[in-house]
Amino acid sequence: MKKKIRVRFAPSPTGPLHIGGLRTALYNYLFSKKHNGDFILRIEDTDKKRNIKNSINYIIKSLKWCNINYNEGYKNKGKYGPYIQSKRINIYKKYIKILIKKKLAYYSFDKKKDIIKYKKKNKNFIYNSLTRKKLNNSLVLSKDDIINNIKKKKYVIRIKTPNNKNIIFYDKVYGKININTNKIDDKIIFKSNNTPTYHFASVIDDHLMKITHIIRGKEWISSTPIHIIIYNYFKWKIPFFIHLPLILNNNKKGKISKRNINNEFPIYPIISNYKSIKIKKSYEEIGFLPDSLINIIALLGWCPNPRNNKEIYNLKEMIKLFNFKNISKSDVHLNYKKCCWINKKYINKNNKKIQLLIYNKLFKIVKKKIKKYKKKYKNIYIKNVINITKNRINVINDIWNVSYYFFINPKKIHIDKKLIKKLKKNYNKIIIFLQKIKFFFIKKRKKKIIKKFLKKIFKKYKNSIYIKTLRLSIVGKLIGINMLEILYTIKKDKIIKRINNFIKIIK
Repeated sequence: MKKKIRVRFAPSPTGPLHIGGLRTALYNYLFSKKHNGDFILRIEDTDKKRNIKNSINYIIKSLKWCNINYNEGYKNKGKYGPYIQSKRINIYKKYIKILIKKKLAYYSFDKKKDIIKYKKKNKNFIYNSLTRKKLNNSLVLSKDDIINNIKKKKYVIRIKTPNNKNIIFYDKVYGKININTNKIDDKIIFKSNNTPTYHFASVIDDHLMKITHIIRGKEWISSTPIHIIIYNYFKWKIPFFIHLPLILNNNKKGKISKRNINNEFPIYPIISNYKSIKIKKSYEEIGFLPDSLINIIALLGWCPNPRNNKEIYNLKEMIKLFNFKNISKSDVHLNYKKCCWINKKYINKNNKKIQLLIYNKLFKIVKKKIKKYKKKYKNIYIKNVINITKNRINVINDIWNVSYYFFINPKKIHIDKKLIKKLKKNYNKIIIFLQKIKFFFIKKRKKKIIKKFLKKIFKKYKNSIYIKTLRLSIVGKLIGINMLEILYTIKKDKIIKRINNFIKIIK
């Protein structure tokens, strides 16, 4: 009988979840769903000093917003709980005693300042089989000294790595990896406060929770030999390892991090409503849709189908196509312009439910802005403006930038030097043209007649200085939606006022 696939996402609550962690969660989710396996959420919170209040809540909300649902784990039912490490301390104590009894782990009484001295004397210093006998630990001290030191409770427990042994493992992305134990240190697996480190707790949990595949960032490759040594010491079956390429900062000099706030692009999925978690900007507040963010993150290191250039995939398609063969070995960099392009595709997707959701969000933003400017418009007018401007936005929050001139007069007229010269040369003709448009609107005419008149004018003066000045008078700049749509929509009296104001400005 084939063993059921079980994967886990195991974040630390040392801050909000960023897109690097979100991608790890997504790949675990896609792999488990493809193979009808289990996706587990485990919280690794043993580093109490670095834990930040409400980080767990933020992590869960982020996953939920992105529709990455775990079927077992923290706050969900499961046979292998508790799924938070701070409640599993007694389990770790049981297994650390086994390693000490077998002399596969040992007490280290070295002071930090002594270790620093050794490192200063020897830049290549590593605490392992080559140096441990010269240091202050239970492998060299007498029984009485060991007992006395343990009583003082000033110790850590280290794993005893084998001498000069090659740890070979096969990674499903990076292939065969061979690391000699003389190049790795005897990692601390239990801290002085009697709590485990990541290296020990994660291995114990992964075994007890029957994890079959460990999918995590590339930065953990160098730690994998330690984890394999612990598996071997307990004679447990070693899971498959899959390490993912790094997502780099915009300067491409290191991976994105919750400690690095200098990214041009957002690194957090959702808004924080917690005082303890401060986020400058998130994809949610900028106006990205959850489905588009998942699409964006999925493509950061994975190509669903190398045979074509398709870049828009829904979750079902991703689950069907997901595999480790198409994960890149090279580190990746987020292209924010491309993110906006993908989000625009989702905003304009032909789906009634999505469109209703988007419209409601856009309506709220516009309504809020109108209220700020103390203006009043009928809902049907707002809806019409949204419908004709929506296809120009990349993110939800762009809606006001592309539609404000339907509600308020432009504050500034953006005219460059080249256009000023043309205006001066053709000043009299431009004034006559603008007056002609204005007087046509002054007379009470039906919309059909206005449309016929404007179409004739636009055919005659297409892409000319006349149409440009008309746009400037109504919009305030040379970019925007089709000018005819603008003139059909904005009320006649406002068009007349704006033309009059423009004529005053260019005199």
